[in-house]
Amino acid sequence: MRLESVKIFNCQMFTRSRMRVYNTFTKKEEELKLGKTVKMYVCGITAYDYSHIGHARCSVFFDVVRRYLEYKGHEVIYVQNFTDVDDKIIRRAVQEDKTQKEIAEKFIEEYLKDMEALNVKKADYYPKVTEHIQDIIEAVKKLVEKGYAYEVGEENKDVYFHVPSFPQYGKLSGMSIDELNRHRIEPDPRKKDVKDFALWKAAKEEDIKAKAVFESPWGLGRPGWHIECSVLATKYLGVPFDIHGGGKDLIFPHHENERAQSYALYDVEPVRYWIHNDFVTIKGEKMSKSLGNIIRIRDVLQKYDGEVVRYFLLTAHYRSSLDYSEEALERAKRSYASLKTSLESLDMEIAACKTFGCTRENSGFQPEKFVVKFEEAMDDDFNIPKALAVLHEFSTEINKMVNEGRGSVEELEKTLSTFLRLCGILGLFERYERVPLLDEQLAEMIKKREEARKRKDFATADSIRDKFRELGYILIDTPRGTRWKRA
Repeated sequence: MRLESVKIFNCQMFTRSRMRVYNTFTKKEEELKLGKTVKMYVCGITAYDYSHIGHARCSVFFDVVRRYLEYKGHEVIYVQNFTDVDDKIIRRAVQEDKTQKEIAEKFIEEYLKDMEALNVKKADYYPKVTEHIQDIIEAVKKLVEKGYAYEVGEENKDVYFHVPSFPQYGKLSGMSIDELNRHRIEPDPRKKDVKDFALWKAAKEEDIKAKAVFESPWGLGRPGWHIECSVLATKYLGVPFDIHGGGKDLIFPHHENERAQSYALYDVEPVRYWIHNDFVTIKGEKMSKSLGNIIRIRDVLQKYDGEVVRYFLLTAHYRSSLDYSEEALERAKRSYASLKTSLESLDMEIAACKTFGCTRENSGFQPEKFVVKFEEAMDDDFNIPKALAVLHEFSTEINKMVNEGRGSVEELEKTLSTFLRLCGILGLFERYERVPLLDEQLAEMIKKREEARKRKDFATADSIRDKFRELGYILIDTPRGTRWKRA
């Protein structure tokens, strides 16, 4: 048997529009102006539990952003951090009589398994906080030296960022001073201002028990949450870098604090485009442990194929909430199956034509028009639901071509490769295996079966079908003759 490789059609030549994106910082949609190399940082998980469907949405969306930028000809340097030392990690470590490292490594590994199942490409770098403690210490020292931070305590000290020292604080989130004063404030009477936040935390008993403490100029302690991203993003991408992504729950306080730290460190706006995706909701409510409605990725993957889950996560615009339900997943499953059926039908038609040497004329079909529509959707603030609609429109035309027997083999190949290319931008069907051509012996068996069916010798026809099944093929009878695919 001979296998045909896919020749990917270069769709970039049909680019028509300029990319636009909503920038959280400027609060408006603007043209995405990027160089050949794009530097992109997306906040990763805090590794204290199995990842949930909200993490999946963020990871899948920014994976598509990365893929589309690469499709557009950019080289993307993609960095995603792992928070592997944190209050929640330490708390779980103490409860389970384990170290912080043991807890974090377990759930980082589980997250990466989930991402592989969802066909999320690996980041170029996955920096961990504990691997960059000295870098973080140097950054905190610099903030103290520049007057943006101060120390409190005796033997083991805390270090706080002094928010009033940075007049632009609140510009990313758009919060007023009154809102900032009452929103998610860590109580500590030693702070100079209620809005000040921790850069370095003095060691506590449970930190020591979980082996989550490090030597520093301020004694034993560990980094605060926000400083890690300022240090890790700029260490791997420099400053300023192009895109910073994450869920919208990170806008405040995490990204607001990160921006303040980075600006204070480098005296320049650290990020050109801030992009945030909305929540996954359950019956309109945000997922939370208090409501008991957390949906873990691994649980969903037990019921649905990873690409079906991925398809579901792309069905709402990234800046709109996505409501999770079994009904929504079932709809996604049907829609995904519809695209796959069209792909397989076209591929089977090509395999049959090549195996039996059929002669077909060009129909004049132009898949490029769908490339243009797809790009227009993606260029419009990454409108993935609209891009999916284009794929379904494309699949409808594919079905017509196949059912009507239109198109030369070259035309069909071009259509298939274009369809696969566009699907691949969304991370769909990348693992698809082409329908193989049949050798002479198997091709002859197909002919004998068709002759048997014509003379109503169904016993012979069924016997040949069974032999193909044993060889790993499913035979499909169509008005145009017998087609086949892998079982």
